[in-house]
Amino acid sequence: MPFRACATLILTLCAAHIANCEQVKQASTKLLERMRQLRPLQKVHYSWGLPFEMLTPENPLLIEYVRITHSACLNGQWGSRAHVDVSVRACRQVNSANPKIRASLAITYGPWKKHFGKNLPPTDTGLTHDREVETFRRQMQRFRDWIAAANEKGGSEVSVTAVLLDSERFHVKNDKSSGAAAWNAAVADKHNVLYEIAKLLFPRARIEWYNFGAVIPSAGATGWSQAPIHNLSEKHDAFSVSLYRVPEIGNMRESFRRTAANARAHKVNSVTPWVALGSGYRPNVNDKKEWNFVWDYDLYYSWQIGRELNNSWFGDRPVRFAPWNAAEVVCFWPPAFDKRSRTWPKHFIAYVLGANGEKALH
Repeated sequence: MPFRACATLILTLCAAHIANCEQVKQASTKLLERMRQLRPLQKVHYSWGLPFEMLTPENPLLIEYVRITHSACLNGQWGSRAHVDVSVRACRQVNSANPKIRASLAITYGPWKKHFGKNLPPTDTGLTHDREVETFRRQMQRFRDWIAAANEKGGSEVSVTAVLLDSERFHVKNDKSSGAAAWNAAVADKHNVLYEIAKLLFPRARIEWYNFGAVIPSAGATGWSQAPIHNLSEKHDAFSVSLYRVPEIGNMRESFRRTAANARAHKVNSVTPWVALGSGYRPNVNDKKEWNFVWDYDLYYSWQIGRELNNSWFGDRPVRFAPWNAAEVVCFWPPAFDKRSRTWPKHFIAYVLGANGEKALH
């Protein structure tokens, strides 16, 4: 390529890059301004571990997110001491304004996927089992110590109020199938050992298992079945259910109703919804669910689920809506501001507006 043409191409690419950076900067500024206008949510809202780019010193977007949701959520597997320091500082700054709900921390972790043999059954308690348990214990201890040091340095008392655990590594068997009793007992043992470690290190935190006792849409005769992750004999603090088809609002209400009924049958009153905003299991013509990180459905649905989950008026009418008052806290998946879900921010804003009864979605 001739020098002049090459130089022209380089200048064109540079100009395009600068223009793109400027657009990104303007979008970030606009998002921050919009976040600052939002009122806090009425319940604590956790997220799967926040993206690392969010956890930077004096990040104004992080401060606003913590102010609105009352939490900063750390990745227990890959997070660092620097992430802890930033998160504790953000909570401390928010709490300095003496909010009605004090900001706290959550730690997320996906166990039994790092060391434990990929093809091993839950009944295995060999070397990789021990390594998995020890790694979890060590990581939780690290976070406990890092948080204590950050609090001491800043003169604060920011606490861990939730440990969120992804329990999808194992599935339980039907009680009537061969070897089900031993298999399911082993799954429970795998979960219990982690519950006990988390509870010992963070005694005031609620331990949240993903889809514990969830009754979800299925291809079964009734169209509903309990998620085959837990047999409900595991130690637990709450039931939970994934609401990953937000536009199917009637479907989501029914899933929560059935999960809440399942919880009550086991003498549990708390049911934690895991909500997908701007993403989810999008239906297709093959009658199969397909996960989409970008599902830009009408903002109304994010607004409506925020409205129902955060206002007791709806929970007081469980037949018309759902027993939402059983949702003491809420979790977000995908994580807040996950780059894979570029529509998440505007759906989050719609959710918060709905929670606060505001009707201007844009």
